[in-house]
Formats: sequence, structure tokens, C-alpha cells
Amino acid sequence: MRPRHLFAATAMMLSATTLSAQTLPDGYYVQGFLGYNQLQDTNLSGIIGGTPQSVLGDFDGGYGIGIAVGREIPQWSNSNIGTRVELELSYRNNDVDRLDFTGNGAGSEANTGGDISSASVFANVLFDFKQQGAFTPFVGFGLGAQRTSYDLVYGSGVSIRDSDTNFAAQAIAGVSYDFNSNTALTVDARYSRAFDVASSRLSGAGANTGTVSDDLDNFSLNLGVRFKF
Repeated sequence: MRPRHLFAATAMMLSATTLSAQTLPDGYYVQGFLGYNQLQDTNLSGIIGGTPQSVLGDFDGGYGIGIAVGREIPQWSNSNIGTRVELELSYRNNDVDRLDFTGNGAGSEANTGGDISSASVFANVLFDFKQQGAFTPFVGFGLGAQRTSYDLVYGSGVSIRDSDTNFAAQAIAGVSYDFNSNTALTVDARYSRAFDVASSRLSGAGANTGTVSDDLDNFSLNLGVRFKF
């Protein structure tokens, strides 16, 4: 995790939340969230140097940040279940812990470094299970697109360095706590997947030696604040 990136991302989220709170019409809400995320192990496979190979990756826990603007749809809601739709913009980052290139035999590569970051846009549908008290459990799902940036290096300067935009989906489960009629604290877990994310693999001299790809899975735990209007 890079502290300066986390500070900048937090400031961006707070600024965007404040701006949205000043401009949204009645009936809408804006939510900002910040949390821990874990990029799952990767198997970046492809034809490298004319031979099928893989670069296996393990990653450290990282951070995620996001903002969403949404609205409850009365026609899709009742006294027990409320249905919301929202548009979410989020960012995640994970530093690499270990890389293992099958072409070099089993074992971790030397001089491993870098990270994988992603920016996503999701259209989410969420269902609130209304209770008598202040707590409201909710579940939902989202479909959208993810822009992934690889910046991985190992060995004698071999790198996986590229960006790719792909279809993505996520599942969401959490609970909100209403401080008052306009403000709620949220805690949620999200599992997202970006499909067939590809990158070029470059030699230490910068020559393109092939393309590798994999589905990228990410699990996150988030704390947020929702403002209703």
C-alpha cells in the first residue's frame, strides 16, 4: 500500500461526496466508502516465447475507495423490501508479494515488485430488508466495466506492464445503521470479478515476449457513510 495514494484517494472521495451532497435533488442519496481489499491469487497464462507459460502471483492486502449515487425505486419496493439502484465508481490497489514464472521452474522469482490497480464503474441493484430498528441488512449485485493497470516486475527487469478494460461483476452484502433520517453508517463485503484481463509481458530489454491473461477476483470489506436527500 502506498500512503500518499491512500491520502489522495481519501481526499478525492470526501470532496466528491461533499459536491454531490450540494447538487443532488430530493429522493437521491450519495455514499462514500473506504476499506480493505484482497486481490486473489492470479494465474496469468499465455504464449510466452512461443510456449504456453504462466506467471503465478500472490498479493498483499490493499485498499479500496469508492463513491456511489443512487435512489430507492418506489415502484420496486414495499414495506418489507426496498429496492435501490445506484451508479458506483471505485478504485483498488494491491502490491505484489510473490511471482512464480513456470518457465524458470518452481519457486519464487527474485527482485519481485510492483502492483495491480483498478478503476471500476458499476451499475448496482440493492435490496434493503427493512427492520423496526436502526439496522437494515442489504444485499445486491452490480455489472459494469473495470480498467486494470498491471505494473509487475521480477528477475532481471522482466515486466508485466499494461492496461486493459473488461466486463466486470460484483456481489454485495452488508448492513446500514441509521443515525437519523438522512445519514447512515454502512458496513459491507464485496466480491468482484473482472473477466479475461490481459497484459503484455516484456523482457528486461523491453521486447514484447507475449501476452498473458486471467480473471481477476477481489474480496473487500468496506466502511461507508450514506447521505439521503
